[in-house]
Amino acid sequence: MTVISSGKLTTLIACATLFTAAAQAQGLGDRFKNVLGEKVKDEVEDVVRGQVETPTTPITEVSAQESTSSGPDLSGPAANLVGLTKCAGLSLTNAMIGNVGTYTFQQGFSTEERTGLINRRDAAFSDGCILPSMRAHEAVYMEVDTNAYEAMGNSNDWTMQCLKSAAPSEGAVNDSEPKGEYPYKVTGVSEKDMMLHCGNSEGISECAEGSNSSRASAWSDLVESRGKTMLSVYMTASTLAPAGGEKLYCQYYNKPSGKSLFAFEYLRTPR
Repeated sequence: MTVISSGKLTTLIACATLFTAAAQAQGLGDRFKNVLGEKVKDEVEDVVRGQVETPTTPITEVSAQESTSSGPDLSGPAANLVGLTKCAGLSLTNAMIGNVGTYTFQQGFSTEERTGLINRRDAAFSDGCILPSMRAHEAVYMEVDTNAYEAMGNSNDWTMQCLKSAAPSEGAVNDSEPKGEYPYKVTGVSEKDMMLHCGNSEGISECAEGSNSSRASAWSDLVESRGKTMLSVYMTASTLAPAGGEKLYCQYYNKPSGKSLFAFEYLRTPR
């Protein structure tokens, strides 16, 4: 759930290599722009920043119809799971769930493609800080007041904890999982994924023109102007999930206070 930008747009896990990668992406994209054009520059920025999903973790777009089809109950976590979470009580705003996927927009006669958060729907919290249930390959985005969030500590004071919904007594599932198999991805949604190009096929009016990097800066400035910090989590599939999938209950936990900023349940399915 980590998206880091400069200034007050804090990420959940601060990592200096992300800042290096962003700078490299900008410079590499500029060198390609004159030769191959704006679209290739954006694609290069995506690859260097690590925003493009690898073939082993494909992006799956889930329609509203699919999300309500028959299958495991995703109406929300059971009361015994919710009872394990003590909400921190911070105000969470602009919460939405969607997929990181491809959208289009027009450039004259040409139809251009970019990647961003699509299929967006509002996410209302219940019981103080519990998000709606989700499926693998979905992502959740939200914003929190920066001052209140930072008052609870730095990135080392926060951690994501997940349990198997059917067997919470077994403990945290992410403690023993091999690399790449964690039940969430913390770099799933970036600033440019939120600020889509204007004229986009998603019909989102809060948009900007220009390259990925310029749109990312525009979103960062917008969130900072609201006095907010953006947070996001991407729900992964896993080779460790059973054939029929399994529900995991996760919370974003603050160690000093013993309280969580938010929690959610999602259906992890096999890759």
